[in-house]
Amino acid sequence: MVIPSPGRSGSRPGGLFAAIRAALPSLVPSEQRVVEVCLAQPGKVVEWSVAQLADAAGTSTATVVRACQHLGFRGFQHFRVELARESGAVALRGEVGWAGGANPVERLVDTVFGAAAKVLGDALGPLDRASLAPAVDLLDQAGRLLVVGNGGSAPIAQDAALRFLSIGRPAEAPSDSLVQEISARLLAASDVCLVVTSSGANEPTLRAAEAAHTAGAPVIGITSYTAGPLADIADIILVVGTPDWPIGSDMIASRLASLLLLNALQLAVSLRRENNPQRTGTITANIFGVRAEPESPEPS
Repeated sequence: MVIPSPGRSGSRPGGLFAAIRAALPSLVPSEQRVVEVCLAQPGKVVEWSVAQLADAAGTSTATVVRACQHLGFRGFQHFRVELARESGAVALRGEVGWAGGANPVERLVDTVFGAAAKVLGDALGPLDRASLAPAVDLLDQAGRLLVVGNGGSAPIAQDAALRFLSIGRPAEAPSDSLVQEISARLLAASDVCLVVTSSGANEPTLRAAEAAHTAGAPVIGITSYTAGPLADIADIILVVGTPDWPIGSDMIASRLASLLLLNALQLAVSLRRENNPQRTGTITANIFGVRAEPESPEPS
């Protein structure tokens, strides 16, 4: 089962569309065609029979049923009910839309921020929440934390390393892919390699992940897909699906989701490690030369 929410009751956090999009690489080509039709024409699919969907996807009714089951549903009817339940998300493109070149900048800003607010919740659909606590355990206990990201994921890795450093958690995020691989080879079993790649298939990133795995260090992967090369290497996979971003490149949505997930992990580690709740703020303040206000003594 690739979507971690059996027996959906409507209270599942995240969105159905991001979850099934994240699962696409784990399906065989004929099943992928079924899912692609559902993503492209959800309004029609909720009205179709299993035979109509099979015809639109150029496959058999048995393949349609298998695709639904591999996505974690009992069958096509169960899937169709859930698709109809989340039909509000289908209107996302038309509701947010592209503001158009003739519209003022203020409207464009409102449109972009509105789109972000709508799609980020949807990105949580494929996240396996049971993997969060083990990931935080590893991040908290690691002797050394190596954060790896390339291409569009590079600034995300840099930001994550800085956040962990700010709470006293030694971390590094080399920008050069060769240095990443060398650093990964030098990791010990008590260290952790945190890998960020939306596609789960970036070659330099995978080389570093494989080097860390060979060295015996646990690998935590943050990606947008439930299957792929990174999933075969990582000890823990945290999937925040790529929502349907109605304005420009989908890469923006995946980066936002990865940034927020890493922020949440850093905050969780901070809460576990700190006896003094002001410690994080104190470290950052000292770097920038900001002095905290002394606490007033308790009245005797």
